[in-house]
Amino acid sequence: MPTDEELAALEAQLEPAVRIVIHLLRENNRTLLASIEQLKAQNAELRRMLFGRRSEKMPSMESEVRRSLDADELVGPVPGEPTSADGPTEPATESREEAETRRRKQGRKRSEAERQAARAERKRRLPVITERVPVTADQLPPDYELSDFRVVGDGTVVRRYEHVREHIVAIEYVLETLASLDGQHIIAAKSLPTVQEGGHYGPGVYARVVVGKTDDSLPLNRIAKIFARDGAPIARSTLCTLFHRAAELCEPLYTELVSIARQDPYVNADETRMPVQAKGGCRDGWIWTFICPTVITYRFSPTRESEVAEEFLQGTTGTLQIDGYSGYSSSCSDDGRERVGCWGHVRRGFFKCLKDHPEAKYVIDKIVNLYKVEYRAAEQGVLGTEAHRDLRKELAEPVTDEIIAWCKQNAPNYNPKSPMATAIGYAVNQWHTLIVFLKDPRLRLDNNVSERALRIQALGRNNFLFVGHDEAGQNLAILQTIVATCKLHKVNPYDYLVDVLVRVQTHPKSRIAELLPMNWTPSAPAQPSSG
Repeated sequence: MPTDEELAALEAQLEPAVRIVIHLLRENNRTLLASIEQLKAQNAELRRMLFGRRSEKMPSMESEVRRSLDADELVGPVPGEPTSADGPTEPATESREEAETRRRKQGRKRSEAERQAARAERKRRLPVITERVPVTADQLPPDYELSDFRVVGDGTVVRRYEHVREHIVAIEYVLETLASLDGQHIIAAKSLPTVQEGGHYGPGVYARVVVGKTDDSLPLNRIAKIFARDGAPIARSTLCTLFHRAAELCEPLYTELVSIARQDPYVNADETRMPVQAKGGCRDGWIWTFICPTVITYRFSPTRESEVAEEFLQGTTGTLQIDGYSGYSSSCSDDGRERVGCWGHVRRGFFKCLKDHPEAKYVIDKIVNLYKVEYRAAEQGVLGTEAHRDLRKELAEPVTDEIIAWCKQNAPNYNPKSPMATAIGYAVNQWHTLIVFLKDPRLRLDNNVSERALRIQALGRNNFLFVGHDEAGQNLAILQTIVATCKLHKVNPYDYLVDVLVRVQTHPKSRIAELLPMNWTPSAPAQPSSG
């Protein structure tokens, strides 16, 4: 086979037109090879997602950090491990692998102990029903009767946990009527507050429907089946009406939560598809999430255009942590918010290349080192402080310099359309946003908080498939915001809605913040209301 020099010499002897054709054919061949490589990578990724083992999925950052930590890299004792006062923390002959295995086991023991303690605490809060079990005549000795015995002590307590079948009850309120003795006045007691004047269902039913759809991701027809099985058949159309009525009542609370998220200097955002029923099938709609430390908000939009983020963030300043989607670009400007990148997306891109390009592990390991700095700050108890920023400056900034240098050096080695080139290109193009975290210790390294907030939307999409119309999509976003923010503040969303759906109708608008999940104080216990 001729060498490259021989081929070049032969090509020089050809006519110019022939050389042009050869050049075009080479360029076309390069393009085709790049497309083939891109399609092969896409096919491999799809096959991995469909048929791959769980072990092929990207490991969590926590497990990667723990795996890579040396014993002497830990700053201070790990919670739950013995200190020097209790004895040696680890044998002198213990290898790194043995030390890591021991730490993992201790971590699992601590996690299991915490879960058991949490379960025990929840059980202690359960209502207790006491039933006295008498001694029966068949337990008595021969020739004795019950009258021959007296009760001794309080008895032996045997506790069992039992499931009480979910049920709906009909409550009849008898409104007292008074007549004055002089015959001049007749006064009837006022009906208790209701969710819907003249309605048949109380706030508990509304709350069950809302929580069932937004937190349990149940379609309304499944909720209707549950009610029917428990002896209270309610038509799906009625449940739909209750759901939208609840969203209407919660809109003032939603508006206040959105205002809090908008004004916060630290916002994370992401979006996911939510199909909308349309003639002949479904069209695309979108659920957006905007998150700050105290609020998780959602917003529905019929499009994925940049106007949604612009409207939400207009007139606000601070940071906006997102992925590489260009729809947020117009919201990030010199007089607006500063865009912050996501190292989780960078890691994901290189992980997809790892099987065919083992050298991608270099960048993946470097990103793990960035997270190790965060764990070090957590161990020292300095998260979000100037000491945390100094740690990032000292330990994380050199790592970022190594990553960008490697990417720029190796970028020419890959076909422009290959997955490896795509991963490198993403890191290089987003670089100015990826290093913003170095100057602000309150910024996260990734946007995973937004992705986690959208998982419930994806689960709902898999179960109830679509929303009926744009207004229904926004109502879902309103109630999802209420329930998600309740859970963020460890408030039971069912209890919250049972109380607030009634109170919000008469509560002063100027004090609406008092009813937000983070500020909510349950009203005094009262009889359940109908309506």
